[in-house]
Amino acid sequence: MQIELSNFQPLAANEAIEQEVPDLGGAEQLSAPMIESDQELASLIRSVGMTSITDIDDLVIELQEARNYLQSEGNRIRAEIARYTALTGAASASVKIIFDAVRAWRTADH
Repeated sequence: MQIELSNFQPLAANEAIEQEVPDLGGAEQLSAPMIESDQELASLIRSVGMTSITDIDDLVIELQEARNYLQSEGNRIRAEIARYTALTGAASASVKIIFDAVRAWRTADH
């Protein structure tokens, strides 16, 4: 289907349209931009952007602190595990010595 532009009738000046549009009584003032200049717009964008940037910077600092805390806790836990491993090894060696001594006494009695 092809539409030919020659079929459309041009509207008479704005008179016909103005008669159909109701008076909105001050609506033009509401729709006018609240920002009067490019400088104010730039200032608004900058302030909104700075708020976002500040929030992101705060979040990055918080995440770095959390990372540092988790790394230090990881190091502490590794040191504790190494200490408990050494303690377990020493306890196991002590139990083996005691077991060998008790077995030697039993063998000597029979």
